[in-house]
Amino acid sequence: MPALYCSLCGRIVKPTIHFRDHYTVDYYVEVTGETEQVTIASDEQDKPDSHYFKLISPKTIILCKDCKNRRVKEF
Repeated sequence: MPALYCSLCGRIVKPTIHFRDHYTVDYYVEVTGETEQVTIASDEQDKPDSHYFKLISPKTIILCKDCKNRRVKEF
């Protein structure tokens, strides 16, 4: 398996290691990209239309656990 690198800091990330009663995670995979809003009209008159964002150009990024923790603290 080729080495994976964090998309933000560039360090090599280690695979998840599973133990009998726990596991260790060194990286996360996120999918992001350009979206467009889509509306689906409701078939029933008393229910509102549904709105969601469709991912039209997906981009996969790898985040090491340190960069992920920093991003979580920013929000």
